[in-house]
Amino acid sequence: MQTKRLITLFILFSISLGQISCQKGKDVPAKPLGGILTIGQITMPKTLNPVLEVSGVSSQLVDIIFDGLIRLGEQGEILPGLAVSWEMKNGGQQWIFHLRRGVKFHDGHPFTARDVEFTLNLVTDPRMKSGYAHYLRQIKKMTVRDSYTLVIQLVSPSTSFIYAFTLGILPRHLLEGEDILHTSFNYQPIGTGPFRLIRWSPDRVELGANQDYFLGRPYLDRVVVRLFNNQRLVWAYMMKGEIDAFQLLDPAAYEVIRKISRFRVYSALRPYYYIIGFNLTNPLFQDRRVRRALNYAINKECIIKKVLKGRGMAASGTIFPSSWAFDARCKPFPYDPHRALELLKEAGWQDTDGDHILDKSGQPFEFQLYLPEGHDELETSSLMIVDQLSNIGIIVRIRKFPMEIINQKYLLTREFDAAFLYIDSGSAPEKNNEFWHSSQIRDGFNFFSYHNPRIDQLLDQGRCTFAQEQRKIIYDRYQEEMKEDPPCLFLFWRQYLLGVNERFHGVHISPFGGLLNNIREWYKK
Repeated sequence: MQTKRLITLFILFSISLGQISCQKGKDVPAKPLGGILTIGQITMPKTLNPVLEVSGVSSQLVDIIFDGLIRLGEQGEILPGLAVSWEMKNGGQQWIFHLRRGVKFHDGHPFTARDVEFTLNLVTDPRMKSGYAHYLRQIKKMTVRDSYTLVIQLVSPSTSFIYAFTLGILPRHLLEGEDILHTSFNYQPIGTGPFRLIRWSPDRVELGANQDYFLGRPYLDRVVVRLFNNQRLVWAYMMKGEIDAFQLLDPAAYEVIRKISRFRVYSALRPYYYIIGFNLTNPLFQDRRVRRALNYAINKECIIKKVLKGRGMAASGTIFPSSWAFDARCKPFPYDPHRALELLKEAGWQDTDGDHILDKSGQPFEFQLYLPEGHDELETSSLMIVDQLSNIGIIVRIRKFPMEIINQKYLLTREFDAAFLYIDSGSAPEKNNEFWHSSQIRDGFNFFSYHNPRIDQLLDQGRCTFAQEQRKIIYDRYQEEMKEDPPCLFLFWRQYLLGVNERFHGVHISPFGGLLNNIREWYKK
């Protein structure tokens, strides 16, 4: 009886504490609703349809107009989105998604499993050129069990399949029967996200808060993206107080913005690794000793210091440093031109005629480097790389083209010597299958024709292993092998930089979620 009385008192005491806590919570000032955030941009989106190829500002806006079944946390962890839960059965070959009820598209139409089925079928259409297609082509069969349950059967078990569901879901009732490549929806999108499109004109995109958003309406009323001809014009409008935020791709811009007291700069490492990718069908690069030598020949820390103003880190491989799969023991190649020359000599490259250029069987070591236009940091880095390679007797000739030309005319046709690229490392290490597995040489993104049976084996094992402890062992071995047989010249990871007026609070950028990942939490004082 005494025990029961004590338990009753404890419960009453707990309830009393809870009431005090709740009462105290009422005294915490609420974040204010309202306000307009104006973002400066130098380029405007080409489309706002998530199943099409989107990048830059397009991808940022798509992420806040549309929702996926899942979303990614700060460390790349998987969080619920339009799906509240999911089950994995048959060793990872069957996935069952349980969808959130009561969600509506911006036009008021209810969201259901039919919308998910419709979107996934679109992505696997080769015309879409979607980055998600690689994952979704693993689907063998989809079954809509009811309006809020979707069952997906895969061709084979996959650990990475779940990451495809960050893809924004489209409204079937508006797009069924439409030509997706040419529909007006691409410029008048309707999603389920925290913001909806109000208007899109030649010089701006204006979004309004979704008052019925299932996670709660955003604090801000509107987000406006304004187009400017150049970065200096954006700065001028920032100084006048007409621009509230600007993505600083150029590290030198940081030095300008940080001197303006009313602006704060937020940063996070971008999940893109910068490389000089080699065409391994070219005899120059087929010997792994040569590729290792080229990695030793480049002073990456010097490039990071001078070009990125210290806002980056040297790359040791293809797995993002914040990922659980990253092996910190696998260090970047140090700058060691002496070791580079030793390896090149072992591979048969020497200066036999005294002209300060390495040669082999009468052929000088000379190649062309394809460089995307419009990227100052890549151009400056490439000049330093050219200079450092010339110091050990290798001649590099730069050819600049728009990125679209490099993709279509040179990378896709495999008609290049080397290219300066930045590649998405993804939120899961399985992303490496797209670029470095030999199965992707012919029709995939392995533009480099990299074929290492050991790498293939490890990537296959990683994709089909579900225990994270075992996956970690596999990807540690993958990183070791990548360093032994590098497919490219690994350079650096760089930081996102975002300047935001101090009137805005709740700002946080994450590597995987992008610059506007938590825009729903931003508020203006």
